[in-house]
Amino acid sequence: MGNILLSKALEANLSRTLDQVEEIPPRQKWLGALSSSTWAIHKRTKEFLIELNHKFRNDRHVIELLHSICLEDFWFYNSLADAPAALDVFIDIFEILFSSVKAEADRELLITTLIKFMDRLSSQDTFPEAVIFRCFSIIEEDLPQDERLYIRNSGYFKTCFDYLALHEAFAGLVLRLTADLLDRCFDYWEETSKAEEWFASRRRLFTVMDEEKIQEIGMPFFAHLRAERQRAKTWEELRHVMFYNDISNYFRRFTKEFTSSLETIHYLYYLLHLPGMSKLYDHLLYDINRSLRTVFRELETEDIPGFLDVILWELQDLKAAHTRTVLDCIATLGREVIGSRHKSSISYFINSLVQFGFSYPGDRTLTSDWQVQFNPNHVQNIRVFLELVEKDPSATRELLNALIVELKLGGIYISDTDLFQRDVTKLLNSPITPVYREIKQLTRIFPVFFQDIGAEGTLREVTTAIDGLSLRKDRLIHFLRVQIHVESNNTNVDLTRCIIDYWYDGDKTPLQDLLPEALYDSLEDDHEWHTKARVALHALCEGLGLGLEELLALNIEALKSRVQTHFPAPDTHLNKVIDIIHIHGLLLEKYSFETENVVALVEKARFFSKSDLVKLGDALEGGHGEEAIALLYRMMNHLKGVILDPHQSEAFENIQYKRHIAAGIPSTYGQYKEPKFESLGLMYRLERVVSQLMAQILESFSHEYLTAKTLRHIYEVLLLFKEGLSLDGIYDQSFNSHLEMFKFSLSSPSFSLSQYINIFQFLGQDVSQIIKGYFLNVYERPLEIIIPQVLLEQRVPPEEHTRERIQMEREKFFRDILSSAFLVQELDLFIAGTIGILRNMLDNYSDSFIENMLTYDPDLTFSLLSQSTEKVDNPIFLGAKAFFLKKLSFLGFPVPPGFVITTEAFRHIEPLFGHPYMHQDFMAAIEQHIAVVERQTGRAFGDPSNPLFFSVRSGSFISFPGAMKTFLNVGMNDEITEAWSSHEKFAWTAWDCYRRFLQSWGMAFGMERDVFDRIMAEHKERLGLELKIQLSNRQMRRIAYDYKKAILDHTIYIEPSPMAQLKLAIRSVLDSWSSESSVTFRDHMQIANEWGTAVLVQKMILGNLSERSGTGVVFTSSPLKDYSSIDLYGDFAVCSQGEDVVAGLVNTLPISEAQRKKQYYGPLSLESAFPQVYQTLHRYAKQLIEQHGFVHQEIEFTFDSDLPEGVYILQTRNQNVSNQKAGRRFAAVPQEMRAVGHGIGVSGGPLSGLLAFDMADMERIRADSPNANIILVRPDTVPDDIPMLFICDGLITAKGGATSHAAVTAVSLSKVCIVKCEGMQVKEAEKLCLINDYAFRPGDPISIDGDVGSIFAGSYAVLEA
Repeated sequence: MGNILLSKALEANLSRTLDQVEEIPPRQKWLGALSSSTWAIHKRTKEFLIELNHKFRNDRHVIELLHSICLEDFWFYNSLADAPAALDVFIDIFEILFSSVKAEADRELLITTLIKFMDRLSSQDTFPEAVIFRCFSIIEEDLPQDERLYIRNSGYFKTCFDYLALHEAFAGLVLRLTADLLDRCFDYWEETSKAEEWFASRRRLFTVMDEEKIQEIGMPFFAHLRAERQRAKTWEELRHVMFYNDISNYFRRFTKEFTSSLETIHYLYYLLHLPGMSKLYDHLLYDINRSLRTVFRELETEDIPGFLDVILWELQDLKAAHTRTVLDCIATLGREVIGSRHKSSISYFINSLVQFGFSYPGDRTLTSDWQVQFNPNHVQNIRVFLELVEKDPSATRELLNALIVELKLGGIYISDTDLFQRDVTKLLNSPITPVYREIKQLTRIFPVFFQDIGAEGTLREVTTAIDGLSLRKDRLIHFLRVQIHVESNNTNVDLTRCIIDYWYDGDKTPLQDLLPEALYDSLEDDHEWHTKARVALHALCEGLGLGLEELLALNIEALKSRVQTHFPAPDTHLNKVIDIIHIHGLLLEKYSFETENVVALVEKARFFSKSDLVKLGDALEGGHGEEAIALLYRMMNHLKGVILDPHQSEAFENIQYKRHIAAGIPSTYGQYKEPKFESLGLMYRLERVVSQLMAQILESFSHEYLTAKTLRHIYEVLLLFKEGLSLDGIYDQSFNSHLEMFKFSLSSPSFSLSQYINIFQFLGQDVSQIIKGYFLNVYERPLEIIIPQVLLEQRVPPEEHTRERIQMEREKFFRDILSSAFLVQELDLFIAGTIGILRNMLDNYSDSFIENMLTYDPDLTFSLLSQSTEKVDNPIFLGAKAFFLKKLSFLGFPVPPGFVITTEAFRHIEPLFGHPYMHQDFMAAIEQHIAVVERQTGRAFGDPSNPLFFSVRSGSFISFPGAMKTFLNVGMNDEITEAWSSHEKFAWTAWDCYRRFLQSWGMAFGMERDVFDRIMAEHKERLGLELKIQLSNRQMRRIAYDYKKAILDHTIYIEPSPMAQLKLAIRSVLDSWSSESSVTFRDHMQIANEWGTAVLVQKMILGNLSERSGTGVVFTSSPLKDYSSIDLYGDFAVCSQGEDVVAGLVNTLPISEAQRKKQYYGPLSLESAFPQVYQTLHRYAKQLIEQHGFVHQEIEFTFDSDLPEGVYILQTRNQNVSNQKAGRRFAAVPQEMRAVGHGIGVSGGPLSGLLAFDMADMERIRADSPNANIILVRPDTVPDDIPMLFICDGLITAKGGATSHAAVTAVSLSKVCIVKCEGMQVKEAEKLCLINDYAFRPGDPISIDGDVGSIFAGSYAVLEA
């Protein structure tokens, strides 16, 4: 093979080496010219003469060429008229070579070539005798110096000199030369064999054979040969004397004289050391192999190690030249030792065998016809080891581990034509259960886990297609096709990838060891193909916006789909790129355990039901990694059962053997199917999928902190690791115990961070022991022996086998073995990473902060209004507001989409907002929930063209009317508002929403409501308008920007980013739990601070969209009628948003006509002006109370149109019915009292007291008149007023309705309350209250009737019933 390569290399580089050729002598030139009319002979002769006269001549190649010309082309030269002269030139050349060739092997070939040439010449009817005489002269002159070579090849004299021995001119010469050579031969044999001496030195080993018998191969034998030679007077007689090979065969036949197998082997050892037997070594090894089958019957157990030492030592010397036969002997030897069941003998044999060495694949070479070649004994050596393991897998565990080391360090090469699938099946059909894990470690290395042998199916189609694109003119691609079609093996993966890399970066160097030299050197000649492919590959990457690795990671369907989109008409070169990427993927899938579609893969295997496949597909598509792993484990358990089934399985083969037409290289095609083999291959691929899924799961863990959820999740993942290791045959009681300890720790809220660190340290130590026990210790012994052997194979000089170098190789092996072990390395890194996180937390945070982190559970922190979240769907986590909204949503009532940030966030507000990574994840979760609402609404948060806005409201387990912050229209800024207002439908609404957002923003940062009220009042006064709805779009825009200016004037930064706005709004609502108004309310109601508030984030419903939209609050039971009946009562406002009515910010209108006639003086009600909205609310009330069992409700609603589908429920809670004592009244009749105004009486009956504007007034009144009632007057109520509501006895507001926060709070606190007092002005700065021109100052007496809404100047007695 190597010589052919040299020849081809010479041919490819001939023009570049001509300057190294010496002048060709004239006679040789003349000889070369003789064949000019015959192309093939002339080409061969020309090459021969150039190489013969080259400055750096290759002797071996020259002699082989001479052999070919002298013998195969003899007919041509002998047919020439100048034949004698031509033949004479050949003798000149022989003389030149005999005088110059030094290497023994080359001289031996030269001698036999000359003798064969003489035989060919003498077989002609006539021949030039002078030429023969010159040949004999060469022999006679050369024989003394190369005596041993002539003796070894003396048989050629007998077979080639028959014609010359009969020729009168040469008979005597032939007889003399041959007789002389035989004498030398006998002397040589006798001197080198010395049978008697050998036997005497080994006499103790023989009990049957004796000295007398040995003489048959000793001195008497050779004396007899000499006598026989001397008696031979003719050629015929001389030919019947034993020549060199005859003596060799005689010595071999003498083995039949031994009746003991052990003695036979000792004799065969002797023969193996005789130089005369060198040509029969394979036969002698065969004889030894045959004797080994019975020799152990003659050996005592204690003699076996010594016997093994001797025979392996003998075989070691023969291994290089007779590897295959030696391996057969080792197989026989191993079978016998293992069959003995002597543990110590088996262990000794395995250790000796490992020291004996291994046949590594060697360097990859290519023949001239592109056939890949590796060490042909490599696969045979693997098979011998496997055969021995199959004999008793449990007893040969050490050999199994050694083979793993050999293949990991020394490499492996298996071709499809080896049909190694059969070997795997044989191995799996042996009793492998005790060594299942080791078997998996070993077989994982074999690149044979595929059913299609050779290039079949899609692989053949695509490789044929890519070669056809260039009409086979692209030689690099044609070479690739030939390799895949003919030389099917895993090295084609690297070849394909190197071609892709060459196209991508233009560097051909990585291809050098993979291509024939001539093809590699010609790549520049084919630069047009490669350049265009490079352009196409870069265009593809740039067009798809992908790097090369990302491109190769695409499955072929996705790639073709994207190509179709970006390159509708791909040219030839782009199609080549697509095809080679496809080929690379197909080869990877075939020879590695990568798979693009695991469901399709499992389905193809036909081991599992359709329902199993559907479940797996759903889990994978849904991103449910842990569920998918659990399903895969179940499948893998089934596969394990198939693999370990003790019953023998049979394979189905459909194999065809072919020979490549062009090159004559053998090929194999077809399919191999066998259940155990297929199960193991599928197992490996499923393990790869599990590892990938596990990596995704581990990546989802925060690397910066741990929470209660994280700890639970860690436990669940550790259980998956445990099951995975168990599948692979790994079990550790200590690990399981510590895992159980971790489980119990999760139920203890007082478990400390330091304790968790201890548990994970224990688990880490357990994993270290697993690694040592299963993956390190078992390989230490073979590594010690094998690493130096591998280094020698890699041509590393022994002096470089330093401790450091060996340690480096050990570590490389351990890294490799651990990286290929199923889940072990991942588990080790996961535990180490978890310890690192825990330690980092301990080093950087206080104990209380850590405790808060560890008890935080993200699973309890968010809840979509549209989805059930069983653990948090209660008022404690959601707050009453969101809890009832979720109930309504599930009952089918229209609730704006949104989500709840539960009280879990409030309880852990410190780490959520104080730990950067927790906060980052918290915000990421908010963004995920926003994305859900975006999908539900078809709108995008922060998108000017299609904006989504949110309301952000508080929510505790009981209602805190108006006590905490509320934000509306979060998500607005100048850009979004300008864009949104450009749509005519939203022109006015956009600016009204924006100014509302700005007002809520400013007030959240401490601005007074009056600032914004003044701006609005000034604009309306300047424009002569009474209602804001009368403002034009442009005018509303000016107001919004005036609001913004006022905020900036207060040095308040307005966050333009919608997401940042939402973040601040959420934090502000959470913080408002600790506001003065909220704390006062809780203290008064004796509510614990720890309850906290949830945050409700919902899509804004545009109740300010038009004059046919609005917002309001409705009670399902009217105080004007019987409580048991459903009679709607409440307030609403046209073209307003959710907080307007409940906050008492606007003048409201009544819900029902009965209410309007009783309490209001306006012309309309919801019932009369918006009958469909009214009827919808009435229907909802009936459904809630009569169908769903609710008590009477207080419902906050918004409608963005006057149609039923435009109605949305924003909040609902149980209606609070006042329990005022019946029959309380003023002593004076109304006519005797000074009436100054009238409003809507909400609760409380009659009350006389002193008027107050603020807390200072109330404190003064309490000090001066401790027994006096205090009646508070407010233009409307804001959260800051709540502390005053608890202190006052009565309340009057200028705005708001019966359902405003002021009214609701007054009812809940049993205060006397009148709202919406017509003609009332409260000038706080002047501390002046005007009611229809009647002026009140702080401390003035005033009387009110909360039942009827009457207000009187002065103080009047109240009578009890």
